Order: sequence, then C-alpha cells, then structure tokens
Amino acid sequence: MQVNSYQIVLWLCFAYVYIRLLIPYIVFFARYMFNEPVGWDKYVERPRLVFYGIGLLLMHGSYTSLLKYSDNPKSFFFYANVFIFFGGILLSQITWSKRFKNVFIPKIKEKLKKQDNFNISITKNQLQKLYNGFVQYDMIHSEQTNLDDFIEVFLKDWHTHNSKIFFKLDAPSCREFYELFKLKFPTNSLSLIDFFKRSDTIRRKDGKPYKYSTIKDAKSRTPVSNRSEDLKAIFESL
Repeated sequence: MQVNSYQIVLWLCFAYVYIRLLIPYIVFFARYMFNEPVGWDKYVERPRLVFYGIGLLLMHGSYTSLLKYSDNPKSFFFYANVFIFFGGILLSQITWSKRFKNVFIPKIKEKLKKQDNFNISITKNQLQKLYNGFVQYDMIHSEQTNLDDFIEVFLKDWHTHNSKIFFKLDAPSCREFYELFKLKFPTNSLSLIDFFKRSDTIRRKDGKPYKYSTIKDAKSRTPVSNRSEDLKAIFESL
C-alpha cells in the first residue's frame, strides 16, 4: 500500500491525540491497581471523555474523505473535511485547559441543574437585616410580607411554600435592588429572570407580578432610580 504525505500527517495527528489521552488514564489505572488514591474527578473526567469521543469520531469520520479528495486539495470537500478533522483535534484538546475545568464545566453543570430556587448563599441574619431595612424605608408591604415570608422566598424551593414578597418599588428601583444584591453577594447565581418571572414569588404592592421585560430594560431608561440612596443605605448596613 502506497503511503502519501497526507496519510503520515493524519497518522501523526491521531498518534498525538491518542497518546495525550492514554498517558493520564494509564496513570489512573496504575494507581487503582496498586490501591493508591486515584484522584479521579468524575465531574471533570466524564465530560472530558465525552468531548474526546466526539473529537475522535469527527477525526475518524473525515479521515477517509480526506484521503479520497487529497488528489484535489483545492476542492470544497477537501477543505470541509480538513475543517472537520482539525475541529475534532481542537474539541479533544480543549479538555486539558484550565478554562475547561474552571469555567466551562461549572457553566454546563449550572445549565443542566434543575432550578427550583434562587440558589443563593445568604444567612437568615442578613435576610432579617435586609427585611428590616425595607420596612424602615417603606419599600415593602409588611402587612402582606412578614419576615418568615421574606426568608422562605429567598431560601426555600419556590414550589414548597405560598409566600410572596410584595415590594413598594417601581421597575427602576427593582432593577437597582437586584444589581445591589448581586454586588453584595457576588458568589450567588441569582438571575434577573428567575427573580422577577420564573419564581412567581415577587409581586408589586397591588399583588400583580412585575413585568420582566420592564425590569430588564429599566436601567437603560432610568440609570438611577428614585430610591437609589435608600437602597444603598440598606445594603451598606449588611
């Protein structure tokens, strides 16, 4: 069988990808066989193997076509298969980057996770101070929203209670409250659409839900709300 330069390059690419995959997993296997801590992180390694599998599938799938059209390297089909082949290499190799582990994996997990609450980390004491600040500055309908309601809305799954928060805030003030909350508690993944639409726990003082589109666009129309100073004072006290 005659071997041309294209085949040699492709074989070298396959060798690199397979060797890059095998080296760490041989180490995992050796540690396992000698009863040593394996260091296997399934939340990283499983997605890595999925990406590797897809990448290798793309490489193997385009290999035959690359050789078929190698006699006409200026054709569309040759370029298309080159793109697919090297796309497979890229897909497999990005799994070794720190960004894949520290950024991509957490984002995918967050997307796949069933969201039934605001997924925030805040203490009941902080929520009590926040509630007292809203009552002090008359930003909340305290007759319809007591402290227990306030805490339940923030900390519990949305469908496990009937509590609501009735704000006395217009759309720009609500938007500013949300942004100050995100700034004060940056590790939380609270989203605007969850807070004002999906949860169905945040209401106006007349009992009607806020319009998400109005809240979302409020900052562009009114950069500073009419309750800005009061809101800042509340969050500074936390």
